[in-house]
Amino acid sequence: MTGLVVSVKVDILAFGAHPDDAETGCGGLLLKSKDIGHKTGIVDLTQGELSTNGNLEIRKKETDKASGILKLDVRENLKLEDGNIKNDSDSRLKIAEAIRKYRPKVALIPFWKDRHPDHENSYKLLKDSIFISGLKKFTAKYGFYRPSVVISYMLHYEFKPTFIVDISKYYKEKIKAVAAYESQFYSSTEKTVVTHIGSKHYHDMIGNRCRYYGLKIKSEYGEPYFAEFNIRIDDPVKFFQYLV
Repeated sequence: MTGLVVSVKVDILAFGAHPDDAETGCGGLLLKSKDIGHKTGIVDLTQGELSTNGNLEIRKKETDKASGILKLDVRENLKLEDGNIKNDSDSRLKIAEAIRKYRPKVALIPFWKDRHPDHENSYKLLKDSIFISGLKKFTAKYGFYRPSVVISYMLHYEFKPTFIVDISKYYKEKIKAVAAYESQFYSSTEKTVVTHIGSKHYHDMIGNRCRYYGLKIKSEYGEPYFAEFNIRIDDPVKFFQYLV
């Protein structure tokens, strides 16, 4: 999963401020989408170089392992500055070029409100970059393009979801992808400091959250998403069949 794959265009492209964000927030949807037949990818904005535990070499190996578990078609790291994500012209250009190169039908981004400032700052940066990527006169390496669907996924802070995806069949693989980051999350790997995300509390929260949102849609596990647009339903009887 190393290097750039210029020729591959994907159906769903997830953006994360750090390696492991997309796995945590939308790993189940990426797995399910791949199984359906869609092409999937992740673009990490930073390398997570400020992480308390691990180092860049370890994080790269963990990212490659997680990418394999998710069966991604593409993964790229834009190498923005960890802890200092800025909505500046250089950052917008890098993201716009990634969008124009992969031309996703659906873009997944972090929710606008979160515990980590990088997550909050990346939301605004990504929204702006996605918009300018669709401007014909905005100069970049590839032709102008803007995905019509932009959806936010949940990380630390909860929100009232617009919809929930049933990931029951893919939950175990999602957790394997998250667990690939042994240096970051709760594991047998010795930590310099036990951080919030490295605690058993956070580990249990991820699983319990998937169970909680699964129960809300009468399934075993679910992933919540927020859409800033109205969702059209043509056949309510068929659409809400899972509630019967």
